[in-house]
Amino acid sequence: MDKRDPTLEAPTLSDMTTPREELHAMIDELPDDAAAELVPDMRAILRHRMAMRRRTSAESHPWPPSWFGAAAGSSPDIASRSEEILREELGRRS
Repeated sequence: MDKRDPTLEAPTLSDMTTPREELHAMIDELPDDAAAELVPDMRAILRHRMAMRRRTSAESHPWPPSWFGAAAGSSPDIASRSEEILREELGRRS
């Protein structure tokens, strides 16, 4: 039987499975006075982050993207012969 007091063990974040759980664990570890000091800063950070996300999602994304057409096409162009290839493969001759 393990007689160690779990409250004496150093807290670890290695068992956290999501960033949200990690944030909750860090907040739970804070003394009340430290948490009170951080609330205004966290509000400002979250407001800024949300504004940046809204701005980024509202921006128009150019089409085509800059990387579009960066690779050379294959030869021969199978798309131009797609119907012919399908007829041959399916055994239908016209």
